[in-house]
Amino acid sequence: MIRHSIVPFLSLILLATAPASAAESVSLVLDRNAPALERDAAQELASQWKQLFGVDVTIDEGRPAAGSQVIVLVGSPKTNRAVARVAGRVWPEISDQGVVIRTIKTAAGRQFVVVGGGSPAATFWAVCELGHRLGVRYTFRRDFFPPQRKFSLPKLNVVEEPELKTRTWRTINDFAIGPESWPLRDHQAFIRQLAKMKFNRILMAVYAWQPFVDYQFRGVKRSTALHWFGETLRVDGDTPGRVAFKGASVFENPDFAGLTTYKDKIAAGKKLMTGVIDVAHKHGMTVGLSTSVLEFPKEFADALPGSAKVHQLKSLTIGPGPSLKPDDKILAELISTRIRAFLKTYPELDALYVSVPEFPEWNAHAETAWSELNERKSLGDHTLAKLVAAARSRKLIASGDRGEASIKGNVVGMAFFCRLFDDGKLLVKPGGKKVELVIRQPDPALFPILDRVLPNGASTLNFVDYTARRIAESKEILAQLPADKVKASLIMTLADDNVGVLAQSTTRHIDTLVQEIRRLGWDGFSTRYWIPGELDSTVHYLSRASWDDKTTRTSAHHDLWEGILGNRAGSERLLIGWDHLENATGKLDKNAIGFGFPVPGMFLKHNSAGEPAAWFNEVNDHYTQWMIELYRVQGAPIHRNGGKQLLFYYAKRSEFNVAYLGAVKALKAAATARKAKDLDTAIEQMETALDQLNGAMTSLADVAQDQSDRGLIATLANFAYRPLVAEYEKLLDEADQ
Repeated sequence: MIRHSIVPFLSLILLATAPASAAESVSLVLDRNAPALERDAAQELASQWKQLFGVDVTIDEGRPAAGSQVIVLVGSPKTNRAVARVAGRVWPEISDQGVVIRTIKTAAGRQFVVVGGGSPAATFWAVCELGHRLGVRYTFRRDFFPPQRKFSLPKLNVVEEPELKTRTWRTINDFAIGPESWPLRDHQAFIRQLAKMKFNRILMAVYAWQPFVDYQFRGVKRSTALHWFGETLRVDGDTPGRVAFKGASVFENPDFAGLTTYKDKIAAGKKLMTGVIDVAHKHGMTVGLSTSVLEFPKEFADALPGSAKVHQLKSLTIGPGPSLKPDDKILAELISTRIRAFLKTYPELDALYVSVPEFPEWNAHAETAWSELNERKSLGDHTLAKLVAAARSRKLIASGDRGEASIKGNVVGMAFFCRLFDDGKLLVKPGGKKVELVIRQPDPALFPILDRVLPNGASTLNFVDYTARRIAESKEILAQLPADKVKASLIMTLADDNVGVLAQSTTRHIDTLVQEIRRLGWDGFSTRYWIPGELDSTVHYLSRASWDDKTTRTSAHHDLWEGILGNRAGSERLLIGWDHLENATGKLDKNAIGFGFPVPGMFLKHNSAGEPAAWFNEVNDHYTQWMIELYRVQGAPIHRNGGKQLLFYYAKRSEFNVAYLGAVKALKAAATARKAKDLDTAIEQMETALDQLNGAMTSLADVAQDQSDRGLIATLANFAYRPLVAEYEKLLDEADQ
C-alpha cells in the first residue's frame, strides 16, 4: 500500500470534555450535513463496536455528547467541520480513495479517533478497515466477529492509498449457476459486503437475449426476453435435492417468477438492474454495463440485411453475415439504437464496456482495416503479418488458426469501434454527461500498439486467456501493454465456467497476476466467476492485496481463517485443504477444459468406454483430501459465530465434488461393460452412477444457501440426472431384448 506519515493531532484536545464515569461512553460526531454514505459508515461503526465491545455508541451532530470518554470523528475536513477544526491543518494529502485512521489518548485518559477518507466511499472503507484491525472479518456472505471483549483501542496511525485503483466485481452474466439467477435482494446484500472489502466498481454483464432493455428498429420491435439461454429447468418430480426449491416446479430468478409476457419481464429486468445501480452508487461504487454491441435478438434479422445467426449454445441472436461489411450504415444505426436504449433505460450508468467482435466473416476486411488504423495514427514498423505471427505462436488457447482469426477480427473490430465512438456522440447520456468507454477483451497481440488503435479516450478490460493459471504461464504478455498510456484492468478468473460445476480455487495464480499488474502499473482488475461457493479466500486476498503489496496468498489465508477460527492450527489445516483444491482446479484446467461446462450433454459426454486417465484419479484424490481437511477442522473449537456453519457448507459441497467424480467414473465403467456386451455389469455400474449423482445433488441441497447453489442443483437435474435416467432406461431395454 502507499503510506504517508501524519502529524499528531495536537488540536484534538479542543474537543475534550469532562471525564466520563465509564469507558463505555462513546460519542461519534458527524456533521449536520454529512453525506448519506458517511451516515451509513457511522451506523456501521456503532454496530460493530456494539458486537465487539458491548458499548453503545451515540451518534451526535456537530459536537460530542457531554461526558463522552471516547470521541470518534467520522468524515473528512470537507464533509465534517469537527474534523476540519481538529485536523484540517494536518490532514494528509490523499486521493479520493485515501483512507485515514488516527487514535490519540490525552493525559486525562480520554481517547479520540478520527476515521475518514478522501471521499464518503473512502470514509466507509476507513470504518471497515478499522473494524478489520479490531478483529472483524468480512466475507461476501456475512461478517465474522471475535468473542466480545472489554473496550480497548490500539494506537493507530493509518494513511493508505490503494495499489490497484479499480477493483471491479462482475455480476448478472449468464447461466442459472451464476448471478443471473439472483434476485435484487441478493445483489444488494452481496454488494454491501463487497463495499466493506473496498471494491469500487460493479460491472453488469448482459446478453442480447436477456430481459433488460427494450427498443425497436425500422418497424421491428424487440420481443426476446430469456434467462439461461432459454432453457426451462424443471425441479419437480424426480429431482434429487428438490427440497431446496420449497415446492417450486421450475427454477426461476425470484424477481421474474411467474412472469410470462415480454412487457412484464422487461419491467422486472429494468427494476433489477436499476436496483443494482442504485445500491452500488449508495455505497460509493461506479457501475459499468458490458454487452456485445454487435449481437441482436433474432427478430431483427429482417431489419438487418446480410445478417446471419450467431451460433453459441443456441442460435438466439444474429450478427453480421459474410456479405455485411463493417462500414454498413444500417448496422451502425442498429448498434446505435441499442446503445442509446441502454443509456436511456439506465441513465445513471458510469461506463459502457463493449466487446471486440469475433465474426470470422469480417476477417476478410483485415487488410483494409489495418490501413485505416495506420492512417489514423501511424503504426510504425508494426504490420498485420507480424501481429498474425505473434498470435499464432503464443501459448494461449487462442493460438494457431484460432489466434490468427482472433487478431484479424480484432483489427477489423478496432477500426469499426474507432468509427463508431471517436466523436463521442454515442456515449452521451440523457442530460448531457458521457459514460466512460471501455474496450473489453482486445487481443493481446494488439498490446504493443493498443494506445494507437483504441477509440479516443477508451480504457481497456483485458481477458488474455480463460483461467488465471493460463495467464500466469504467459504473464510476459502483460508487460507489452503500455500501462502508462492506456488505462488497463485484467480479468481475474476466480472460477471458470469451463471447469464448471466443480469447486474451484485459483488464488495461487491470482497472487502471481496481482503482483505482476501492480508492478507494471495497471489500473486494476475485474472478477470472473459463476458460483460464489468456495471463493471467500480468493476474494479476501484480492481485498487485502489491492491495498497492501506485502499481502500474499498465504498471509491473506491466515489473516482470514485464523481470525474466523480463532487459532493458527485450524488455519494451517485449511491451507493444506485449499492446496488440494487449487491442485484439483489446475489439473482440470490443464487436462480437461470444459469438463463440467453447465450445458445440455454435460454429463453424458463422459459416457465412453475406457479407464479414467491418470489426471482424473489425481483430481479425485485432491478433492477427497480437501474434503478430509474440511471435516478435520470441523472438530476444532471455532471462536466466531457462523464459522462452523461456513465450514460445514464447504464440507458438504466437497462431498458433492467427490460424488460427482464417482458418478463419472461409474458411467465410464458402464460404457466399458456395455461395449463388451456385459450388460449385467453395465446396469450395475449405471445404477452406481445414478446413486452417486443423486447423492451429489442431495449433498448440495443439504446446505444450499443461495440461488447459485439452487441453480446448480437445477442444472444437474436437467442436464445430468434426467439424461442419465433416460440412458439407464435405454440400457434396461437393451438388456430385455
